[in-house]
Amino acid sequence: MRFIGKIIATVAVLIALGITIVLALLHTRYAAPMITQAVNRFTPYTLNLDDIRYHIRDPWHLTLQRPALTITDGQPPITANRISVWFNPNSLSQLQWQFDSILIDEPAVSTQQIDAMEPSGFELPEVRSHRLAISRFNVSTNSLTLEEGELQVDNWHYQPSTPNAWWQQFNGNFQLAADSAKWQWWESQQLLLDGSYTDNQWTLHGFSFDWQHATVNGQLEVIPNQQRVDIHQLTLSGLQLQDNPLTNAIQQQANALASQDWQATVRRVDILDSSLELPSLSLNHANLSLTNWHWPGTAYSQQDAWLSFNAESGSWRQLPFTDPLLDLSFTPGTIVLNGVAVNALEGYWRADGRVSPDALQLGNLTSKGIKWFLPADWDEQLALAVSPFKQIRIDTLDIGYAQLTAADSKTPWYINGLNVNGRDLLIRQQPYFSLWQGNLSATARQASLNTIDLQEPLIEIRSEQGQWQLEQAFLPFKGGLLEATGQWDLNQEGFPWHAALQGDSLPANILPQWLSLPWPATGRIDATAALQGLGQHYTGLAHSLNGEVRATFRDSEIDQGSTALLKAWLPPATPEATPAAADPTMAGTEGPTSLTITPLKIRSDRGRLTIAPLNIKGKDVDASLKGRWDMASPAGQQLELDAKLGCQHLIRRWQDGQQTVSVSTCDGNSM
Repeated sequence: MRFIGKIIATVAVLIALGITIVLALLHTRYAAPMITQAVNRFTPYTLNLDDIRYHIRDPWHLTLQRPALTITDGQPPITANRISVWFNPNSLSQLQWQFDSILIDEPAVSTQQIDAMEPSGFELPEVRSHRLAISRFNVSTNSLTLEEGELQVDNWHYQPSTPNAWWQQFNGNFQLAADSAKWQWWESQQLLLDGSYTDNQWTLHGFSFDWQHATVNGQLEVIPNQQRVDIHQLTLSGLQLQDNPLTNAIQQQANALASQDWQATVRRVDILDSSLELPSLSLNHANLSLTNWHWPGTAYSQQDAWLSFNAESGSWRQLPFTDPLLDLSFTPGTIVLNGVAVNALEGYWRADGRVSPDALQLGNLTSKGIKWFLPADWDEQLALAVSPFKQIRIDTLDIGYAQLTAADSKTPWYINGLNVNGRDLLIRQQPYFSLWQGNLSATARQASLNTIDLQEPLIEIRSEQGQWQLEQAFLPFKGGLLEATGQWDLNQEGFPWHAALQGDSLPANILPQWLSLPWPATGRIDATAALQGLGQHYTGLAHSLNGEVRATFRDSEIDQGSTALLKAWLPPATPEATPAAADPTMAGTEGPTSLTITPLKIRSDRGRLTIAPLNIKGKDVDASLKGRWDMASPAGQQLELDAKLGCQHLIRRWQDGQQTVSVSTCDGNSM
């Protein structure tokens, strides 16, 4: 036993002596060669060192100066400015690489090694460290670029057999900072992340970076195995987004994540003093706050979300505006408009109410002082805008001092000083948009419809459960007046209607401009009409139109004599190649000609119109119009215009759905 004790004591002395020698050598210039020789002899790698720093007063701390480790031939070495390790005494008893801390300063790793994450032939042993820190590093791969980065993770446990990347093999807090960073198409500066990683869940207690001139900061959680992101708070201040390809890329990335069933919950997002410049929308100094939003859910699927928005100015589809304001609340199936306002078109708009997928309900819609030059397709755009709604309800409508111009429409019109007031309005699609309930009145200082001027027109409409009533319509002309009343029952089958019109001293040019009738003469018309029928579709109208139209013509005169009548009554497809048409002296009078016209009488019995003979006489003018017209049957359509205009004779017939024209010229030829 004494001999065994001597052996153990001898071995202990030798170990102590060896440790003493090693520790002594670590304080000398032989430390670096000793370590490099040990690594080169006992491992398949090649290590070079400039120096090793060690002191017995800090026995568990060792620093390698400018190490260079070659993994395989043909690849550049992995280098660093220095590597400092703080050994854990437990590593001696547990026979494993276990450290309190590892600090790697200014490492340099090739792109191929980073992309592979485990370079070919390179397999580290299992390593544990309470803290791993990497400072002043640069990374450049196909998807990620970091410059002047700083990384620190707690409880790093590297296991070669684990499929996760080395930077995911930890459990605890982490910090990442970089002067600049690029991930896919996101480029940022002054990146700072402070968070934790536990059980495959990333929590950012705080993050900040500069992106698109904005300072971005917030807190969020990412749970990859549940494909979920929870954004607790996100703030962007001073954003300037003018890159349309970037916005398209963001949209494509969002669509890709949505297709992979990723979901995000936005507790709060604030965008402050930011500007946006896109092809269809621009905003200047805008502010937006959004809370409790669930993505990719629609606006109508939100549980309890809220949005607030304002801006200094902007434009939408080249329409400029200032001081827009939105205050919206979102609940399932409903968007509540707490307040909507904007200054646009030289006036302002204000509204509040509710929106659902098939209904729009406004408590108040107010507009004052707007001046709007409507585009050529304004009616199509309006129909498209309201097409999702089956009904529109407006409790109070107040439009004041509006000026509307539709100069590019097929029927150009203009209204100045328009005032519209409505109460308890309900507009329904049945089968097209019409007033179902409520009272509506409109007045204007001036108006023009297809170049016919009106002075202070007035229209009042009332509807109750689909019984639409035109209570009064006054259309004053210069020296004349047209009055109309009517009723349209949308609640009965066929939509029966009746209307009464009374016109005094109407300008004759309303016939070609409003009714597309070929009448080039001036003068005044006194007219009455009483009509009724079914208005749901043309077929019903063609079989139901009853009533009578009477008109008398006064002071009728044609500036260019019979030549103007000939040009007006020739069909559009008839070439003006007749000698008389080309030579006014052969056609008849060219100066002003007074006309005498018999009263016009048209009666309709279930869509069968009878036109009493209408005679037009004047110098070199002798014309008559007579016949009947069946709206439902071409066989019942027989109408004839017989006109002698100077030395020419025009006969134009409409019969059985066809049209024939006969013209005899002044030289006796016929066409």
